[in-house]
Amino acid sequence: MKVCTVEGCPRPVKARGLCSTHHQRMLRNGSPHIIRKKMKKEPKQCQWVNCQGHSVSKGYCSRHYYVYRTSILRQAEESVRA
Repeated sequence: MKVCTVEGCPRPVKARGLCSTHHQRMLRNGSPHIIRKKMKKEPKQCQWVNCQGHSVSKGYCSRHYYVYRTSILRQAEESVRA
């Protein structure tokens, strides 16, 4: 079994002489040695009036997203009936 060509890496080869991790880095960054840190996003505040919660989806916190989603579904049902 072949071993990754990156110095100090004992993992088995996946493709092009590199292990899975280093092969993915090569595809994404152009070099198996470049490690990019994940960017942390600043939590955004819910768009609902007077809500201090952090947005989860579509700019709303989980509670208000549920209200938003159910209102959209209700409107869709009414338009189908009409």
